[in-house]
Amino acid sequence: MFVVELPWADSSLHPNSRPHWATKARAAKTAKTMAAALTRLEAKTKPQWLSARLQWAFHPKTAHALDKDNCIASCKAYQDGIALALGIDDSLFDTSYEIKAPVKGGKVVVTILPPL
Repeated sequence: MFVVELPWADSSLHPNSRPHWATKARAAKTAKTMAAALTRLEAKTKPQWLSARLQWAFHPKTAHALDKDNCIASCKAYQDGIALALGIDDSLFDTSYEIKAPVKGGKVVVTILPPL
C-alpha cells in the first residue's frame, strides 16, 4: 500500500470548462506525467499486481458544494498516469471516491492498495 498526493486538477480538465483543445491536451499530458512520476516515487518498486484498488480523496479548494462526477472526470489524466506507472490497465482498477474537507489550494490523495 502507498499514498500519492496530487495537486487539485487544472481547471481546463474539468468537464464543464471549455478550453482550447491544445490547452486541455497540454494540461492532460502534464497531469498524466506528474501522476506517473509521483506514483513511481511512492511505490519504490513496481508492484507485480494484476489489478489494484484506488481510494480517491478529493480535498477541494473551498467549502462550496462539488459534483463528485466532475471531480472524477477531471482526474482521468491522473488515473492514466497511475496506470502507466503500475503497468496495469485502468479498466482493472477497483475504485472508490470521497469528497473530504477543503484545504488551501486543494489536493487529491490517492491510496493505492493491492487487489483483494
